Amino acid sequence: MSENLSSFLGNAESIPKRVMPIFFLIDTSGSMEGKKIGAVNSAIEELIPDLRHLSESQADSEIKLSVLKFSTGCEWVTPALMSLDAFDDWEPLDANGLTDLGAAFLELNDKLSKNGFILLLSDGEPTDDYLTALKKLQQNKWYQAALKIAIAIGEDANREVLKKAIRNVELLFTVNDIGSLKKIIRFIAVTSSQIASTSATVSEDSAEAPADVKDVRSTSAEHQMAEAAKVMLEEEKESAYSSIESTEESPEPMILGSDDSDDDDEWD
Repeated sequence: MSENLSSFLGNAESIPKRVMPIFFLIDTSGSMEGKKIGAVNSAIEELIPDLRHLSESQADSEIKLSVLKFSTGCEWVTPALMSLDAFDDWEPLDANGLTDLGAAFLELNDKLSKNGFILLLSDGEPTDDYLTALKKLQQNKWYQAALKIAIAIGEDANREVLKKAIRNVELLFTVNDIGSLKKIIRFIAVTSSQIASTSATVSEDSAEAPADVKDVRSTSAEHQMAEAAKVMLEEEKESAYSSIESTEESPEPMILGSDDSDDDDEWD
């Protein structure tokens, strides 16, 4: 037994840190071609140093990242949850093909074995049987307990589809320009990691699946994220470069982007 314990712990100086996983599900279909996928690539490239710094500042935890892209089929960009030190250079994603969101849901279901934070980005309409796949994914205890957030990119994105994939409609964001997309990706990833660093909810590194989808800790993490988003959006509302629409009485997806954006900042 002592030999097994020694094998698990290793040297006292190298006790493993608690893992805080971030999963990106990124739409790379043909409709994302051009400025949209370019903005996503730019946002992730700029985000990685921020997350690396945040991870290094945590004494007992480490942020790890996994990226799944979907178009005609789906493919892991990362072979597994990867340390941010492994992302020396972000390889830009290309956009082409269909929008097989269902394939991405099934692949995530097969591989998801840690509690964490899931960010889904899409700009269009699924082209496969995503509902059957989503129902299967929703039976996954790790998915049930995860903090789930979605970003609808542009007015053509099917918000109703994205609503089905998350638990809290306040965590669905709609972005209408490049600057807003980059800003919201960074805000979500950094804020979720900060929340995880103070809560076991979205960072629990255990071999045992969560017992209950209604775990109060998950609800608490979602509440913290929603409140942080409201503060950020209120600040954006005061900016001359963005307009935000939200309704407290009947929560709607939060919308970033403005008709006043410069031409170079628009999708088309």
